Amino acid sequence: MMTCLSYNKRMAILDCELVYFKENLEEWLKYYEGKYALVKDNQLINTFTTFEEAYDEGVKRFGIQSFLVKQIVRQEIPYVLPALTLGLIRTHS
Repeated sequence: MMTCLSYNKRMAILDCELVYFKENLEEWLKYYEGKYALVKDNQLINTFTTFEEAYDEGVKRFGIQSFLVKQIVRQEIPYVLPALTLGLIRTHS
């Protein structure tokens, strides 16, 4: 099993949380499928029914520190931003 530290010591914090999420996804699907995971410091803090509930709890507990909120699903549905795709908005300043 790959851990954040063995993967890369300079890895961004959210990348570490994402690795942890992916490592545990199959197990969490058994109990929490469809819920939103709040992950901090390679730990599942709790699961929530909505993204907003998970995010609000993350802000309440961790303030401006980074944390991950991600839905526990077998297959993610990608978000499409037509304005970005068509060049109507840009991601660079």
